[in-house]
Amino acid sequence: MDLKIKSASEIINHLITWGEITRYELSGIAGAQDWMTTFENAGVLQTSATDIWSLTPKFWSLLGRDALEVRSDELRVRGLRTALFQVPGYRGYLISILAEGAASAAKQGLNDEVEKWSGDELLPFLSSINRMLDRIEADGKRIIDQKADQIPVLFASLQERQTNWDNWNQTLLGRTARPQDLFDFVLKRFVPYAMPEPCNAHGRTPALLPILPLVDADGNAQFMNLVPEPWNVSRSDIQSGIALFDEYGKPMSEMGTADAARNALQDALIEQPFYKAVTQLAINHYRAKTASSPSFELVLQPGAGLSGVALFYETRKMGLLKDWLPLLVQCQECFAATPLEESHVENMMENLLALEILDQADDNLVLHEDFQSTLMAGRLRSVFRPGKALQERMKELVVRRENEKKTEVRSEEEYRRIFTHKILTPNSSILNSSSKEELE
Repeated sequence: MDLKIKSASEIINHLITWGEITRYELSGIAGAQDWMTTFENAGVLQTSATDIWSLTPKFWSLLGRDALEVRSDELRVRGLRTALFQVPGYRGYLISILAEGAASAAKQGLNDEVEKWSGDELLPFLSSINRMLDRIEADGKRIIDQKADQIPVLFASLQERQTNWDNWNQTLLGRTARPQDLFDFVLKRFVPYAMPEPCNAHGRTPALLPILPLVDADGNAQFMNLVPEPWNVSRSDIQSGIALFDEYGKPMSEMGTADAARNALQDALIEQPFYKAVTQLAINHYRAKTASSPSFELVLQPGAGLSGVALFYETRKMGLLKDWLPLLVQCQECFAATPLEESHVENMMENLLALEILDQADDNLVLHEDFQSTLMAGRLRSVFRPGKALQERMKELVVRRENEKKTEVRSEEEYRRIFTHKILTPNSSILNSSSKEELE
């Protein structure tokens, strides 16, 4: 990979993992400042605060609706392409290849293909393509009236063609060739990443669940002698790691002793949206013992491991916790911006157990006794009382989603009754008497 693009890849990988990057973190990446300016001009980065940059809503939209179904390694490749395809100079160059390919196809009489492209793949780019054609046709002669071998010459004269993008083409398109030979590659590789889909964030903050290296190979929590790293640096607009150090690498709380470091790490950990959701589910279960109210349970499934913890509500299994977490963090005005992989969920549960926030009781994961004792003392106003409102929102969400599922099932049953009523005789065994009465 080209050295300059390698630096861009490092920056984008960091941003997809943590959502933000600080000047302190950029110091170890060659040529980073030039890339920050490039990405800001491309509309994929924004300044969150002094010396802090975060990904824009436009970038999350460009990743596409199916980003949550994509593995993290594939997401990093998609992220790099998404960012670099928005760089104005390269984007203009690629659009010029689309324009030339369409013009050459029209010259060859491939009208059906051109018609299809103009109503589908090329539709978002037609205004840019038309402006290019206007420049080429400035002398009044239509491009379709030019000789076929003149079309590449005319496009080669455009400003968008005056930069050599071979290294970028090799990395992003998988091919280096003359522009007229790259049309299919641009159509396949560039177009799907080029236009933002509707962003459904609704003003929510992007939340990420990265791997947090808090547990050693023996399962022991590591919380002494910590130094600033991406996972423990405070973020401004994105919820990702945990806040132990500020954006300049300075400690945000006292961590000189083992007890102080453990408490600081616990406090920071349970403010991370995904960790907060799981912790509040466990607090709800603990609170329900005395309140006699509906509660959640976190239940280990036989042979499933920590990534396969099931969520129960009112003793009824709702499904896997992993599948519910993207919805539950919405109750904190966040949205899951990238996929939740099993390894990430397992790491979260390991951390909560190792830091003695959760404990295992038979097949259940419950609050650790030591952590429970702090809820009526040091964490009464910061965790216990504020958490009640969040727990109620999570209950409402789960109940609402279950009711929606029942409605969907009832709709399917209704469609089947109507279908059988239309094509089968009234005496069919598929139609019971009550169904006939409803439909007659």
